[in-house]
Amino acid sequence: MSLFDEVNFCEITHPDYPGERLVCCRNPLLAEERARKARALLHASAVELEVIAGATRRERRPLRGAEAIALRVGKVLNHYKMAKHFLLEIEEDGFSFSADEDSIAAEAALDGVYVLRTTIGAGELSTTGVISAYKDSPGWSATSAR
Repeated sequence: MSLFDEVNFCEITHPDYPGERLVCCRNPLLAEERARKARALLHASAVELEVIAGATRRERRPLRGAEAIALRVGKVLNHYKMAKHFLLEIEEDGFSFSADEDSIAAEAALDGVYVLRTTIGAGELSTTGVISAYKDSPGWSATSAR
Protein backbone atom coordinates (compact mmCIF):
# COMPACT_ATOMS: atom_id res chain seq x y z
CA MET A 1 0.00 0.00 0.00
CA SER A 2 1.16 3.51 -0.67
CA LEU A 3 1.08 6.66 1.37
CA PHE A 4 -2.18 7.56 -0.38
CA ASP A 5 -4.30 4.63 0.77
CA GLU A 6 -5.51 3.39 4.08
CA VAL A 7 -4.71 -0.20 4.94
CA ASN A 8 -8.39 -1.09 5.07
CA PHE A 9 -9.95 -2.20 1.82
CA CYS A 10 -12.40 -4.90 0.98
CA GLU A 11 -13.46 -7.08 -1.89
CA ILE A 12 -17.14 -7.63 -2.58
CA THR A 13 -19.40 -9.21 -5.18
CA HIS A 14 -22.71 -7.94 -6.43
CA PRO A 15 -25.33 -9.56 -8.70
CA ASP A 16 -25.23 -6.51 -11.01
CA TYR A 17 -21.60 -7.39 -11.82
CA PRO A 18 -21.56 -11.16 -12.45
CA GLY A 19 -18.11 -12.65 -12.87
CA GLU A 20 -16.41 -9.48 -11.64
CA ARG A 21 -14.49 -8.72 -8.48
CA LEU A 22 -15.16 -5.36 -6.86
CA VAL A 23 -12.35 -3.96 -4.71
CA CYS A 24 -13.37 -1.03 -2.49
CA CYS A 25 -10.59 1.37 -1.47
CA ARG A 26 -10.36 4.71 0.29
CA ASN A 27 -7.96 7.52 -0.54
CA PRO A 28 -7.70 10.05 2.34
CA LEU A 29 -6.22 12.77 0.10
CA LEU A 30 -9.11 12.43 -2.31
CA ALA A 31 -11.54 12.41 0.63
CA GLU A 32 -10.11 15.68 1.90
CA GLU A 33 -10.28 17.32 -1.54
CA ARG A 34 -13.86 16.18 -2.16
CA ALA A 35 -14.95 17.38 1.29
CA ARG A 36 -13.39 20.79 0.59
CA LYS A 37 -15.15 21.04 -2.78
CA ALA A 38 -18.48 19.96 -1.32
CA ARG A 39 -18.25 22.60 1.43
CA ALA A 40 -17.47 25.27 -1.17
CA LEU A 41 -20.36 24.24 -3.45
CA LEU A 42 -22.82 24.05 -0.55
CA HIS A 43 -21.76 27.49 0.66
CA ALA A 44 -22.00 29.05 -2.81
CA SER A 45 -25.43 27.49 -3.33
CA ALA A 46 -26.69 28.75 0.04
CA VAL A 47 -25.45 32.28 -0.66
CA GLU A 48 -27.29 32.41 -3.99
CA LEU A 49 -30.43 30.80 -2.56
CA GLU A 50 -30.46 33.43 0.19
CA VAL A 51 -30.38 36.13 -2.50
CA ILE A 52 -33.51 34.58 -4.04
CA ALA A 53 -35.21 34.33 -0.63
CA GLY A 54 -34.36 38.00 -0.04
CA ALA A 55 -35.87 38.92 -3.40
CA THR A 56 -39.20 37.45 -2.27
CA ARG A 57 -39.12 39.63 0.89
CA ARG A 58 -38.07 42.96 -0.57
CA GLU A 59 -40.53 45.84 -0.52
CA ARG A 60 -40.04 47.10 -4.06
CA ARG A 61 -40.89 44.66 -6.82
CA PRO A 62 -40.65 41.45 -4.80
CA LEU A 63 -40.15 38.19 -6.66
CA ARG A 64 -43.57 36.53 -6.85
CA GLY A 65 -45.08 33.37 -8.27
CA ALA A 66 -44.07 29.84 -7.41
CA GLU A 67 -43.06 29.15 -11.00
CA ALA A 68 -40.81 32.23 -11.27
CA ILE A 69 -39.21 31.47 -7.90
CA ALA A 70 -38.70 27.80 -8.84
CA LEU A 71 -37.00 28.78 -12.10
CA ARG A 72 -34.50 30.98 -10.26
CA VAL A 73 -33.89 28.31 -7.62
CA GLY A 74 -33.49 25.66 -10.31
CA LYS A 75 -30.80 27.67 -12.10
CA VAL A 76 -28.76 27.90 -8.90
CA LEU A 77 -29.14 24.26 -7.94
CA ASN A 78 -28.44 23.02 -11.47
CA HIS A 79 -25.35 25.20 -11.69
CA TYR A 80 -23.80 23.84 -8.50
CA LYS A 81 -25.35 20.33 -8.71
CA MET A 82 -26.39 20.52 -5.05
CA ALA A 83 -30.18 20.08 -5.27
CA LYS A 84 -30.15 16.83 -3.30
CA HIS A 85 -28.60 18.59 -0.32
CA PHE A 86 -31.29 21.24 0.22
CA LEU A 87 -34.85 21.14 1.52
CA LEU A 88 -36.96 23.74 -0.30
CA GLU A 89 -40.23 25.52 0.47
CA ILE A 90 -41.48 27.40 -2.59
CA GLU A 91 -44.74 29.33 -2.29
CA GLU A 92 -46.49 31.95 -4.41
CA ASP A 93 -45.10 34.79 -2.32
CA GLY A 94 -42.05 33.35 -0.61
CA PHE A 95 -39.16 30.94 -0.57
CA SER A 96 -37.17 29.30 2.19
CA PHE A 97 -34.58 26.56 2.28
CA SER A 98 -32.40 24.58 4.65
CA ALA A 99 -29.50 22.18 4.29
CA ASP A 100 -30.42 18.50 4.30
CA GLU A 101 -27.84 17.41 6.87
CA ASP A 102 -28.67 13.70 6.48
CA SER A 103 -28.02 13.84 2.74
CA ILE A 104 -24.80 15.82 3.24
CA ALA A 105 -23.53 13.35 5.86
CA ALA A 106 -24.42 10.32 3.74
CA GLU A 107 -22.48 11.65 0.78
CA ALA A 108 -19.55 12.75 2.96
CA ALA A 109 -19.23 9.19 4.24
CA LEU A 110 -18.31 8.16 0.69
CA ASP A 111 -15.70 10.85 0.13
CA GLY A 112 -12.49 9.24 -1.07
CA VAL A 113 -14.04 5.83 -1.65
CA TYR A 114 -13.54 4.24 -5.04
CA VAL A 115 -14.23 0.80 -6.47
CA LEU A 116 -12.00 -1.16 -8.83
CA ARG A 117 -13.68 -3.73 -11.09
CA THR A 118 -11.86 -6.67 -12.60
CA THR A 119 -12.66 -9.99 -14.23
CA ILE A 120 -9.26 -11.42 -13.25
CA GLY A 121 -9.83 -14.23 -10.78
CA ALA A 122 -8.49 -14.23 -7.23
CA GLY A 123 -6.29 -17.21 -8.11
CA GLU A 124 -4.52 -15.10 -10.74
CA LEU A 125 -4.27 -11.79 -8.86
CA SER A 126 -4.71 -11.02 -5.16
CA THR A 127 -6.78 -8.10 -3.90
CA THR A 128 -3.62 -6.08 -3.19
CA GLY A 129 -2.42 -7.06 -6.67
CA VAL A 130 -5.57 -5.53 -8.18
CA ILE A 131 -4.89 -2.30 -6.30
CA SER A 132 -1.22 -2.29 -7.33
CA ALA A 133 -2.09 -2.94 -10.98
CA TYR A 134 -4.50 -0.02 -10.92
CA LYS A 135 -1.92 2.27 -9.40
CA ASP A 136 0.72 1.15 -11.89
CA SER A 137 -1.55 2.02 -14.82
CA PRO A 138 -0.76 5.17 -16.84
CA GLY A 139 -2.58 8.28 -15.65
CA TRP A 140 -3.10 7.20 -12.04
CA SER A 141 -2.54 9.85 -9.40
CA ALA A 142 -3.52 10.21 -5.76
CA THR A 143 -6.42 12.48 -6.71
CA SER A 144 -7.55 10.70 -9.89
CA ALA A 145 -9.26 7.76 -8.19
CA ARG A 146 -13.02 7.89 -8.46
